[in-house]
Amino acid sequence: MSVRAESNAFSDAVNSRGRIRQMVRGAAFAVAVLLLWPILPGSSTPALVPALSPFVAVGAMVASRSVHALAWLGLVVGLAVMVRRRLFCHWMCPVGVCTDGAGRLGRRFGRRIVWFPRLGPWIVLLTLGGAGLGFPLFLWLDPLARFAGVFDLGGQGPRLAAILSIVGLLAMLGIALLWPNAWCGRICPLGAFQDLLSAVPASCRSMMRRRRRVPTEATTELLVPRRMLLGAAAGAACAGATTLCGRNKPSSLRPPGAVAGPVFSGICTRCGNCIRACPSGIIERDLGAGGWTGLLTPALRFRTDYCREDCVRCTQVCPSGALVRMSLAEKAGMRLGLPRVDMSLCLLGEDRECSLCRSRCPYEAVRYVFSEADYTLTPRIDPNKCTGCGACEAACPTSPRKAIVVVPI
Repeated sequence: MSVRAESNAFSDAVNSRGRIRQMVRGAAFAVAVLLLWPILPGSSTPALVPALSPFVAVGAMVASRSVHALAWLGLVVGLAVMVRRRLFCHWMCPVGVCTDGAGRLGRRFGRRIVWFPRLGPWIVLLTLGGAGLGFPLFLWLDPLARFAGVFDLGGQGPRLAAILSIVGLLAMLGIALLWPNAWCGRICPLGAFQDLLSAVPASCRSMMRRRRRVPTEATTELLVPRRMLLGAAAGAACAGATTLCGRNKPSSLRPPGAVAGPVFSGICTRCGNCIRACPSGIIERDLGAGGWTGLLTPALRFRTDYCREDCVRCTQVCPSGALVRMSLAEKAGMRLGLPRVDMSLCLLGEDRECSLCRSRCPYEAVRYVFSEADYTLTPRIDPNKCTGCGACEAACPTSPRKAIVVVPI
């Protein structure tokens, strides 16, 4: 066979592999869209797409000191990329399909691949260092979580929150448009974490070869690169400062199963799955009520409905373990908050008749006590029965402020 024929055969093989790769990536993109936008109501499939990220799986596990229900998906992907570098990026990532398209469009407009600082490894190191103190700083930058956030546009809650939920993906596309390959190759924390995992086997082989050549007792070389130690230490310091600064900030009501403290804000990826899964429409994105560290995390708002006693859907679609999966029996034994009554707003305080908070309470936790001093009935909450479901707040007829409001405990 001539050299030219061999070259043509090689070119055909490369083109065929490229076409197969594009078909697989297109199919993976379509499947991701279908999983995040399920046809069947109440499905838990939206959790599968963000849960594929080993960056989220490992960061959440380190921060929460536990293994959440869907961590195995990210760990399987992590093992796969240790065998084949960036396997997920090259064949399955739906965001990669979008950024590649934006990059091709940018090149048509004359944009070229230029040097760009490698920010991805530093984002990963800062996040993992912060996870050691319970607050992974940039876990929310995971591209799969930002891709899931796009589907918030048709959901409930403030329109501003829905718009902010897609800003991350738009920023990724904008970077890919202006500097082709900059996001995937230089910034993406998921891609950088895959590079870190794929380097582990090579490092182990190099270490074994070094130990064969040099006696163990004579080996004094630092095996962990200094920049990794520096990045992890900086992440831990930032996480500690963030936790201290947010300690006195007002907290928000969280959905059932929310992990305690600032860990929730750290491991929540802001994917919006819980918001879309809630049949009552009471979960909205926090726009700052819980402090800046909790921006865009899910919070409960009992405007027109309450957290139903027969529903745990939000815990089933959380990909990071920020909302721990639970059964209905476990939910019945937990408390989301505690109602607080403002008698200056309550209709009973104006000597008017109203019994909606008591009649709508599914746990019979509200009773009325007669006050001889004020000669009025006053609602009293039994903390041993109340779960903070918000049925009383949703039923309260006063407007624009509710006379009974569930507050965090």
